[in-house]
Amino acid sequence: MASTAILPPDNETAHDLVDPREQLLHAPMSPFQIAAVAITLLLCMLDGFDVLTISFAAPAILREWGIDKAQLGFALSAGLLGMALGALTIAPLGDIIGRRKVLFLSLAMMIGGSLWTAATIGLPGLVASRVITGLGIGAMIGVLYPLAAEYANARRRDLAISVLSLGYPIGGILGGLLSSYLLATHGWRAIFVFAAGMGVVLAGLVWFVLIEPLALVVARPGKNGLHRANAYLARCGHGPVAVLPPPPANRRIPIASLFAPDMARATLTITAIYFLYMVPQFFMQAWLPTLVADLGLPPAKGALVAAFFSMGGVAAALFIGTMSLRIGIKRLEIGLLIGAAVAIAGFAALPGVMHTLIGGAVVSGFFVMGGMIGLYAIIARTFPAHLRASGTGFVVGLGRLGSILPPMIAGTLSKGGMGREELAILMAAPAIIAMIALLTFKVRAPTTA
Repeated sequence: MASTAILPPDNETAHDLVDPREQLLHAPMSPFQIAAVAITLLLCMLDGFDVLTISFAAPAILREWGIDKAQLGFALSAGLLGMALGALTIAPLGDIIGRRKVLFLSLAMMIGGSLWTAATIGLPGLVASRVITGLGIGAMIGVLYPLAAEYANARRRDLAISVLSLGYPIGGILGGLLSSYLLATHGWRAIFVFAAGMGVVLAGLVWFVLIEPLALVVARPGKNGLHRANAYLARCGHGPVAVLPPPPANRRIPIASLFAPDMARATLTITAIYFLYMVPQFFMQAWLPTLVADLGLPPAKGALVAAFFSMGGVAAALFIGTMSLRIGIKRLEIGLLIGAAVAIAGFAALPGVMHTLIGGAVVSGFFVMGGMIGLYAIIARTFPAHLRASGTGFVVGLGRLGSILPPMIAGTLSKGGMGREELAILMAAPAIIAMIALLTFKVRAPTTA
């Protein structure tokens, strides 16, 4: 939508000007903004695929290398550790050097790590390559959700986060279907070669289309902030401004600002909720193909069931995006967390019949992945623009430490003889604890920041 240029009359001071962020917040989304959110969706699809590649390949690696489940569990957890470190140490750079540069760094690590995994011949190489890949995935997650929030207007912000979150299950669906084919025809290494190729394609798309969003330019304008801000406004179909609103007065290092008096409680509470929920979330995502294989089904069937699990997540993302304004994101999230705990326990009790497993996977995916999608929408509302990458990175980074536990615990307890149903109940319990913590948390409305 075009608008008149925002220029200051002779008798008007800077503080009387219309804030261009406020203008974008309330204006309809331009084609560029829609395209930018769509690209974050594609990047999130790659993220979802790269996270799950090792899970799809796991049963085949077990058979080829003759390692036990406990050893494989450590390999699975290595990637999750990398994700935690990437979110904690690399994603916060998005608030300092810009989201776009961090995206390129993330893609480089994901491409390199996937190629290394494809070429590895033993467990040490597998562990190291998954750490490198995880670093890129974790850093990318930390900037993708802030980007989606900042490209969207106020009315569509929750929808943009939900659409972005579609990428994770869609990446899982396509990855599961593709992996099922590649496992049967070319072997497990082909999965990682394909993931690296997709990373190269998306790096080109980011280079030619995405620019830094206005909210971050205002927060950290630098020497050419006005030029970059007007370039962004022009992309969105708006006229230029003569001056920028002042940046935030608080100039602490972004991570330190997360623990300022006005932010500390919210930061710690949402981090604890996310940490708790990563246990059931990644138990299902990392261990589901192996749960299916334990019933005597081939690895390709496990990847196929995992794809239907992700289909449930797609349905959840659409549901959250359309219903969050009517029901409220907090109420939705409470219901999803309760449903996730019940669905995980129920899936583990299913017999080894494909149509039953597929139905259980869809229902489980709706609640389990839906719970994660709802949390990302809440995280995006929790932090202002100049802290959004640091805040998201901190929450995701520490939270992903919780995701390291399920593969190791599941592998060790399974090797020790614990049954499927008991293991699933143990892994589902943190979802209920997270729900209780969420009851006391205040979810903020979208703002100009």
